[in-house]
Amino acid sequence: MIMHKYDGVKEGPKCKDIIQLMRGEHGIEVYKSLAYDAREYTIKTMRGIPEAGYAKIPKYLHMMKETNPGGIRKVIVIDGTFLKSKYKGVLLVATALDGNSNLYPLAFGVVDSENDRSWNWFMRQLKIVIADEQSLAFVSDRNTSLGKAIANVYPQSYHEICIHHLQSNVVTHYHGKGLVGLVAKAFKAYRVADFQKIFSDICSISPAIGKYLIEADVRKWARCQFPDYRYDMRTNNPAESMNSALRTPREFPVIHLLDSIREMMTRWFFERRTLSSKNSKPLTTAVEKKIDRRIEKGKTFTVYPINDYRFLVRGDTIECLVDLARRTCTCGKFDLLKIPCRHAIKAGFSVGRRAHSLTDEKYTTSCWISVYEECINPISAPEDAWIVPEDVEKAEVLPPESRRAAGRRKKRRYETAEDKIRSSQGSNGSKKRKCNRCGNTGHNRSTCDRALL
Repeated sequence: MIMHKYDGVKEGPKCKDIIQLMRGEHGIEVYKSLAYDAREYTIKTMRGIPEAGYAKIPKYLHMMKETNPGGIRKVIVIDGTFLKSKYKGVLLVATALDGNSNLYPLAFGVVDSENDRSWNWFMRQLKIVIADEQSLAFVSDRNTSLGKAIANVYPQSYHEICIHHLQSNVVTHYHGKGLVGLVAKAFKAYRVADFQKIFSDICSISPAIGKYLIEADVRKWARCQFPDYRYDMRTNNPAESMNSALRTPREFPVIHLLDSIREMMTRWFFERRTLSSKNSKPLTTAVEKKIDRRIEKGKTFTVYPINDYRFLVRGDTIECLVDLARRTCTCGKFDLLKIPCRHAIKAGFSVGRRAHSLTDEKYTTSCWISVYEECINPISAPEDAWIVPEDVEKAEVLPPESRRAAGRRKKRRYETAEDKIRSSQGSNGSKKRKCNRCGNTGHNRSTCDRALL
């Protein structure tokens, strides 16, 4: 009766909406408990019974594997987010970025909780498609179980810490004026000399924070100290963004959750395949814009050739030595980001080299197109026509043991690092509370003592 009112709406009517609709359109009064039962019955009818979903997992995953190939990237962000269906659990996510800075999902896993066993299992499954090698890097928060799993399953790869989580810990556990900003500057420094100066200032203001950052391992969070290329992926924001994109599906039973992920990826791959195929420039859209900004900033620079490949570039705050053959610059940006800095671009122009010829292959349009060559296919056969091997047919998956916590279910994640930093520094632009009795600010209804005329 009311389905047409919610076309395109993800969550459907709430209990109070059902009560109002029945009262307004049918003249019937219903209790909230009846509205809740009706809503839950409809959800189970549309999404399936949660218990039955776990039993279907082996068959569903087998059919998905049969219809879809895979792909890999070199810097992987790992994170976990809680599920909100009847049996709770955690969705583990491995995500990368493509050359146009779009989310590129690699792997998903549903587990009972974030612990040693679940993270080891997830990383072992990831290793089936992404081999361990020294050019591979992982970005995550400081979850102990995840750290151990990466070390056990990917001993050759590098592990880096999300700077937002590091800053959040600094805000939570330490005090000192301007320290959060200094930690951010230390992380962002491209040159070792700049990093050392800023880090020395941090230690002078707060030896405790300096000790904490050293114990966290400077090589894991400082940009200029990281032993390999991180392509400027400084945080686990890609995984957090993926969690946000799945905010509503995380309330679904497990099979509907997995199918929502597949549906999202099908849409993303189609849209990006279309977008990349229309790009006529040699580099991705995002990188072309970045190159244009750097060309503009370097217009006034002067280039002094040293030999065929090495140049001294003057006109910026520091003199920079550029080596086009090795693709390095003493400013540090070219080395770490693999996109030519403004000094390298100016030096390249002086000898007739275009910026795209100095850029890493990861950012080229041809690579961008190749990433989305394949389609993410839905399961074409209805469930009663699925053909699966005998071992898959006999596999038994039970829902995890869970007990619902007291109180109202949380819909949103915990306070972010940015929230903590903003609250620690004060927020001038924060919205003032307004009393809904008199309309003035500075107090609420319960403390209002103003006379109403």
